[in-house]
Amino acid sequence: MAARYDQILDAAPKFSTREYPNVDVNEVALEAGVATSTAHRYFPSSAHLLLALYRRQLLELRARVDDRAATARTDQQRARNLAGAAVEMFAMRLAQPAVNSCLSELVVPVEHELTALVGEVDELSWSILGRLAGDNERGRSIVHIIAGLVSAVRTGRLMPFEAERQLKTACEIVASRRAMRG
Repeated sequence: MAARYDQILDAAPKFSTREYPNVDVNEVALEAGVATSTAHRYFPSSAHLLLALYRRQLLELRARVDDRAATARTDQQRARNLAGAAVEMFAMRLAQPAVNSCLSELVVPVEHELTALVGEVDELSWSILGRLAGDNERGRSIVHIIAGLVSAVRTGRLMPFEAERQLKTACEIVASRRAMRG
């Protein structure tokens, strides 16, 4: 059972480069070689699929961040690690328009079945950056900066390299404030 779930998620990145409304669970199932009924059992909608894909990617990023956090000895190393992780998260969202749109445009009522998954993805993203920034509130702030920068790049108001530079600057500010509080 878990193998089919993984097969579907393995096929999903190819479709995440589309716009959100153009992601179809049936197409992903076909690409994965899994029956559409099985795919819909795991992922009733494209939002379920895209959020699960992003959760998986965030868990992989968290493993890399945990390794970096364990070896960082100075504030400067922590600041570099924070900027690196933030740029990775920015790049993931920028490279996957469907995931980014799902994260920034999906409106989920409190009692909806997706609420827990959205909350888990949000908390995971904040905690990953919070691990390097000093706390989850700082991590949350950086995630909001990432969302704004991705939007600015996608609408043509900012070039990706400029967005990365601004993100690194924001991470330096957060890291320096953490060092001052020390």
